[in-house]
Amino acid sequence: MHFVFGGAFNGKRKWIKKQYDNQITAWYSAYENPIKVPTLVKGDQYIVIEGIERYIKELIDSGKTVEEVCCYFNEQLQAWRAEDLLANIIVIGTEIGKGIVPLNQNDRSWRDACGYVYQMLVAEAETVDRIWYGISNRIKEDIKE
Repeated sequence: MHFVFGGAFNGKRKWIKKQYDNQITAWYSAYENPIKVPTLVKGDQYIVIEGIERYIKELIDSGKTVEEVCCYFNEQLQAWRAEDLLANIIVIGTEIGKGIVPLNQNDRSWRDACGYVYQMLVAEAETVDRIWYGISNRIKEDIKE
């Protein structure tokens, strides 16, 4: 899995399109489609899931606790691992906190859930890049031998 994160409107989508050129066969965006983590099909070259923070926000807004959201994403990661899909997935997340604590409890829960889910994604990902103003900073790269 490749996890790409950065600030809003900092060029994450453009950077991924440039990096993966014509290898992306499916692009799921929480900004354009109903909020739902897609069912993935093995065999696609690369599958992009964009706006993971929006998926998390929808779960928090529906009344799920931070713990329930984390369990949901942990189960999703396990399913992708079991189906041998992780190497084909690119997840894009927007940094939503930068250390600022929201006054609203629901927004704090969203920020906390994003932090925990992003930690899970980073732990599972082979590659992690932070995009800031269109410039990438490789944070993690596990090279398979």
